[in-house]
Amino acid sequence: MKEQKRYLNKVELAAELGLTKRGVEELMRCRKIPFIVLGHRTVRFYWPEVEKALAKFELKAVGQG
Repeated sequence: MKEQKRYLNKVELAAELGLTKRGVEELMRCRKIPFIVLGHRTVRFYWPEVEKALAKFELKAVGQG
């Protein structure tokens, strides 16, 4: 079976990340996550790309891998 691409809206992404809708908007404003603008009020996020973008900000503890 072909895997479907998973596109999320702001509310769905906020729930996935444990943020508020405003928190997602702040990540967008700072250009920390990729997004697709489909219209005046329509924005979508491709989940694998968001995960990849946020992984760049992951901090590792001193002395670990």
